[in-house]
Amino acid sequence: MACRRAGAGRTTAVRLRTVASLHCRKNSIDSSHPPSSVRVPRKDGVKQKVAVGKSGRFIRVVPLQLENAFMTPSSNKTRSRVLVALAMLIVLISTPAHAQAPRKVKMTLPVVALTTAPVYLAEAKGYFAQEGLSVDLTVTGGGGPDIKALIAGDVDFTYTASDQVMLPWQEGKRLVIVMGVIPRALINWAMHKDVAQAKGITEKSPLADKLKALRGLTIGATQPGSLTANLAAYTLRKAGLVPQQDANIIPVGSGLTWLAALEQRKVDVALMSPPLPDTAVARGFAILLIDNARGEDPALAEFLQQVFVTRPDVIQKDPELVRKLVRALLRANQWALAAKPEEIADALRPSMGATPRDALMTGIKATVPAYSRDGRITERALKAAADVMEVAGILKKRPMLADIATNDFLPR
Repeated sequence: MACRRAGAGRTTAVRLRTVASLHCRKNSIDSSHPPSSVRVPRKDGVKQKVAVGKSGRFIRVVPLQLENAFMTPSSNKTRSRVLVALAMLIVLISTPAHAQAPRKVKMTLPVVALTTAPVYLAEAKGYFAQEGLSVDLTVTGGGGPDIKALIAGDVDFTYTASDQVMLPWQEGKRLVIVMGVIPRALINWAMHKDVAQAKGITEKSPLADKLKALRGLTIGATQPGSLTANLAAYTLRKAGLVPQQDANIIPVGSGLTWLAALEQRKVDVALMSPPLPDTAVARGFAILLIDNARGEDPALAEFLQQVFVTRPDVIQKDPELVRKLVRALLRANQWALAAKPEEIADALRPSMGATPRDALMTGIKATVPAYSRDGRITERALKAAADVMEVAGILKKRPMLADIATNDFLPR
């Protein structure tokens, strides 16, 4: 075994070389200058020999008992046992505690949008990894299937809209919101340009005129029972129209299928979180009909939209896991609120790279300011969300905050 310079390299390597020096006493670094030796008592009273080369540099420190064990005329068998024991001790000491594999966590999302971007930002910025987690995401193409997977136990967490928690609750299936991620309605409406021209509507038309213009139209939502479908029903009733009678609401999915449905006039108007409505506008075939992200409908100014949810049994079994995920998402929100739009767009490139840069930037500027800085769930935001569901004719029983939410997992 070749002797190497003590003190060079990392701590683990130093330990290995220190053991090697026991085997290479006569082959020290300063072999050209025989080292002098001094005996130095340690704090525990054990004497040790320090070999110092002519240059004055440290060569090795050998506890006297160990040195004697190797230098006395003992058997090769005893010497081998000592070496094996030392090697095992070094392996145990030098193995890092953080070397264990990250814990895998399954989570669902309804869509890929700027309203779900905090999850992608937590991944991109390494916040999940820093908590020792590897998150496996499944996008369900709209609200409904995401929450069903959570109820069935296929996943332990979902990042979804608050209405998806209230509906199961009134049927006796309790889920728990552990973080309010976005406390404002950010679902925007895009109308095909030809329809807008025929209706005499522009982006600057009064909200009341825009609502009246929905009569007789086909409205695209992501999934039946999703927030987009529920918000469409709420808006129609607010305008004095009856859903599926005065205007039809149909599912069109999300992403490219949503864009294609509007561009090809399979629907006249469609609802979705940014940046899809902005993308439709940027491509020139739509106008932004209702811009909730900028507060066009004042009734939705404080609205518990995006929430992080789990089951009661997960909370009971592993509350620390819940805290870790909440911490990561909260850090993502806080980073986004402090970052420049260009930085956020760069961080979202892996998940939203197909979105035109201009449309993505527009959506970021409209959406990110609504991210919650502290993650708290308030009675007022929950009430606004329940009002929408009640007006839409979907919610028959209103929950209190304690029925479906807790702020106990937020940092204090």
